[in-house]
Amino acid sequence: MNPDLSQRAIETIESLCKLGCTQVNQLIDDAKNGKDIKQLAEFSHSEQDMIIDELDEIMSVYDEK
Repeated sequence: MNPDLSQRAIETIESLCKLGCTQVNQLIDDAKNGKDIKQLAEFSHSEQDMIIDELDEIMSVYDEK
């Protein structure tokens, strides 16, 4: 986990992961395509980027299987 993430960001990542792989992958795709992600609206752009990067890393573990 990125040490620069706030506790609130970590909690958001954990709650998003509970939505399941399909939802998280869709959220990552939407973010990478420039769409606003309502669950991340309260975070700065740099923190949003870190959250998406973290989610992407988490999902890459599942993609390797």
